Amino acid sequence: MDATMENKMGLPPPYEQMPPNPAPPPSYFGNNPPQPVAPPRTVVVTPGTENRPASNVPTKLGPGPTGTSCPTCNKSIVTRVDYVPNNRTHIVSAALCVLAGCCCGCFVPYCMKSCKTANHYCPQCKAFIGSYLPS
Repeated sequence: MDATMENKMGLPPPYEQMPPNPAPPPSYFGNNPPQPVAPPRTVVVTPGTENRPASNVPTKLGPGPTGTSCPTCNKSIVTRVDYVPNNRTHIVSAALCVLAGCCCGCFVPYCMKSCKTANHYCPQCKAFIGSYLPS
């Protein structure tokens, strides 16, 4: 039986002996290869970000004034908080109005900080820092 017949029957082809790897080519630089050159250190500064810290890790804001660093003016601050009604405030107010049967209870959620979103601002530059949504 010849080799073409074996391949038609699904047998693997025979392995051939490979010649050894050729020797590497001679160096173009002789015995003195060039030394690697470190790339130049380039710092790209965009306008308005000169004084910002390298790491902009967001601070977890709480329901009240929180100590943090302002990303706009880069000062260490305690945030100023404004409480604004959100969808939760309106839903709780409507539920109290329906359950209580009168409109007197619908004003209670608007007086509670726990039913409002806390918006944090920088007291120095008045920049918006972030929001805290009650759970």
